[in-house]
Amino acid sequence: MSFEIPHLPLQQPGLLLAVLTAAILLAPILARRLRLPEVVAVVVVGFAIGPTGLGLVERAGVVEVLGNVGLLYLMFVAGLELDLDDFIEHRRDSIGFGALTFVVPMALGTVSSLALGYDLLAAILLASCWASHTLVTYPAFQRVGTVGNRAVATSVGATIITDTAALLVLAVVARAHQGALTPVFWLTLLPSMAILTAGAVLGLPRAARWFFSGRGQDRSLRFLFVMVALFTVASLAEVIGIEAIVGAFLAGLALNRSVPNGGALMERIDFLGATLFIPLFLLATGMLIDIQVLLERRTLLIGGVFTVVALVAKFVAAWISGKALRYTWPEIGAMFALSAAQAAATLAAIVVGLNVGLIDEDTVNAVMMVIVVTCLVAPAVAGRAAPLLPRPEVARDLGEVVVVPLANPATAPRLMRVASAFARADGGLVVPLMVVPSETDRERLREVRELDAEVVAVAQSAGAEARSVLRIDVSTDAGIAHTVVEQQASLLVMGWKGGTDRHGALFGGVIDRVLSRSFLPMLLVREGTERVQRVLVVVDDSISSPAGGPALELALESARLLAREAGGVPVAVVSQEADGRVDRRVREHLDVEVAHDGRRRSIVVKALARPEDLIVVPTIADEPNLTSVAARIARAAPEGASLIVAVDNSPVAPGRIVPNDEEAVAVGEAGRTAHSTAPITEPGTDADA
Repeated sequence: MSFEIPHLPLQQPGLLLAVLTAAILLAPILARRLRLPEVVAVVVVGFAIGPTGLGLVERAGVVEVLGNVGLLYLMFVAGLELDLDDFIEHRRDSIGFGALTFVVPMALGTVSSLALGYDLLAAILLASCWASHTLVTYPAFQRVGTVGNRAVATSVGATIITDTAALLVLAVVARAHQGALTPVFWLTLLPSMAILTAGAVLGLPRAARWFFSGRGQDRSLRFLFVMVALFTVASLAEVIGIEAIVGAFLAGLALNRSVPNGGALMERIDFLGATLFIPLFLLATGMLIDIQVLLERRTLLIGGVFTVVALVAKFVAAWISGKALRYTWPEIGAMFALSAAQAAATLAAIVVGLNVGLIDEDTVNAVMMVIVVTCLVAPAVAGRAAPLLPRPEVARDLGEVVVVPLANPATAPRLMRVASAFARADGGLVVPLMVVPSETDRERLREVRELDAEVVAVAQSAGAEARSVLRIDVSTDAGIAHTVVEQQASLLVMGWKGGTDRHGALFGGVIDRVLSRSFLPMLLVREGTERVQRVLVVVDDSISSPAGGPALELALESARLLAREAGGVPVAVVSQEADGRVDRRVREHLDVEVAHDGRRRSIVVKALARPEDLIVVPTIADEPNLTSVAARIARAAPEGASLIVAVDNSPVAPGRIVPNDEEAVAVGEAGRTAHSTAPITEPGTDADA
């Protein structure tokens, strides 16, 4: 028996993959040890195992294919992870800074490249490398809690402008170099690009919603759907004559709201990208480095000029924008730190430029120097600027994280559908919660797990992402309160029987205690027996005050989303007072006229509500208003009608119910006693009360 020593470069599939995966494993370890950005470490390891390093792997065949797949995946994830809400909120600042941080590097980059002897197309391509940027330093702002700062939000939004524009420049330059930039190209490109963009932006979210709510409830099928969307749009981009990476980025933007960042689907996409595809692209890119060429005087000169141009252009853009927007110096520093690092789009551009023959390997090595230096400078600036930024209160979308305490299988589907309507609208996550005591037997745990699987399926069938939580705690209300904090919930949806039998209680024991412990917007849902044919919002004079604004916003958004969820049923709004502020807020959410009725809201409900109505009542979280809702409106509502109480129980809500320490201890003891003797029931039922 004889052993054959493998020849280099490796060709055997097993050995080849072993070396590649070992390199991916080694790179982050080296990055932490040497305190380098992981992007730089993976590129350096790629050089080490590549043809100009140890010669273990050749950048051809399967390595080149996997590298190209990783490039598409990288641009797809870049589009998927961009915060579109931040962009919309700060769109003026983001568009202004995005335009400036694109135009200044394009101008300086083109002039400097022409001065170095590059032709016009190559100079424009290289300038587009410095015009884009990668949010390498964003985690530094996450760690210190300043991502909500206006400068950070503006810079993140600007990424959409710069990366999109840079990729389009790349596509046009590549076609021009191939001699295909003719009038026919423009006449076909613009309509084709418009059709592709409209098809992706309008069609993909609808297709995702349809598939996710039907056959795509299995998470593996959802992941495969996303992969099909990525490679289909990328291929269609090539068909119409632009680079596939533009299509991949467009697919990510189109599916941005369909794949919430905290969901299981996004975790799978991130996992596959971070552990395999994107590192393979970076390894393949590192194999382009030739250390002998990199150390040549001309390469060092070109790399030095490129680096100075990239950093100076980004600083000038950040300084001009910051001064125009009246930002502080730390905020200007944050804008520079977030926009200075060159990685994803830059790597994409030089790989495409090399493939089409626009630039040579000497230029690729010079660009690698820029990537390494900027990925070292930007984190250093971010480390100084991030802690100095103010930490503003960030307005959160209601559907960002919706926690739904569940126990009763009969009412669970309706609660999940209400929660899913919010999560789907905001690209958020539904967290169905089952709280059990430590003494729970195996049979009960089995029943809870069966309910867990059922409610996750309900959320997925509604087109929302769900991640269930099974919690063991001393009491139901303690479990709910702890989960709200741990999951950073933006909305709490709870079932309610529609009254209470215990004297002095508001909604029932568990709900009352949760109101006193969890300070966030809440929806208390009493499920009706009739199919919803109309949504009726009833507003009293307490909501007309500024303190009632958040509760009114919650009620109106609930009415809008649940009317759509019920098949587009009509919405009616009745206000106790003719108040212009209420009318304006209603028009912001709904295309309806406000009716005015001076009677008490319980009388209005009794007079106007029908059994097939969904009645939505906003209320402030103080005892008089809560008592009025629980004691009067629930009894006034017709039998069979659904009822939702929208409670503004946010931390700043005036008059909110806050327990003292003795009450909090009593709650825990009461919960422990109740759980030791009673079965788990839906929050707000007789057993809970």
